[in-house]
Amino acid sequence: MSQGIAEGNSFAFTTGAYGNRPTFVLTRERVDDQHEITLYELAPRDIATARRKRFERVQKAVSVSVRELEEAIIGDRSPSELPGADDAAYDWDDWCAIRIATLRGGAFNEVSFLIESTFRELSLDPETVCTGDPASVSLPEAAGVRLSIAFRAMKPMRRRDRLREVAKGIDQMSLGECYYWHAKARSPSSPSGTKALRVLLADHI
Repeated sequence: MSQGIAEGNSFAFTTGAYGNRPTFVLTRERVDDQHEITLYELAPRDIATARRKRFERVQKAVSVSVRELEEAIIGDRSPSELPGADDAAYDWDDWCAIRIATLRGGAFNEVSFLIESTFRELSLDPETVCTGDPASVSLPEAAGVRLSIAFRAMKPMRRRDRLREVAKGIDQMSLGECYYWHAKARSPSSPSGTKALRVLLADHI
């Protein structure tokens, strides 16, 4: 990794569009005797509603699922009180959670590699959400962006070798590349963005 990329990674992991406020939550649960992990993006309610309406107008095959914060987080806590958050007590009134994707089975096992790599950058213990009891962790913007493109790309995949290739490929991306693919994946006018990423990394449509 070049020095410029390393410095870019370090900077991007500590700042975002909302400053140091966490803007993603990763939640691990056990449903029907199977572990699953869900990534949520946190956003003001008006922004989440506007995004959902854009998809309804432009990309009717894809829906934007908006949930209350208490439905996305394990335990009666705010994102500021979860592991991964800083010490600031942010106001979460009128904020909600946009579900990115839920992974289980082989996809959950393979994305754990990327979670561990991402958490090391944040000095977080990956076992918090990869093993043990149900739990939630707050993430800064850049870490959530990296995981979000992985969750979106891996969601429809089944072959373990291809899932692994996606996780490793995204782990090796610069943050600039992650933001590029994140923008394509979340745009209602670019419905093939995530498919293009799967083809690039794992030759999977």
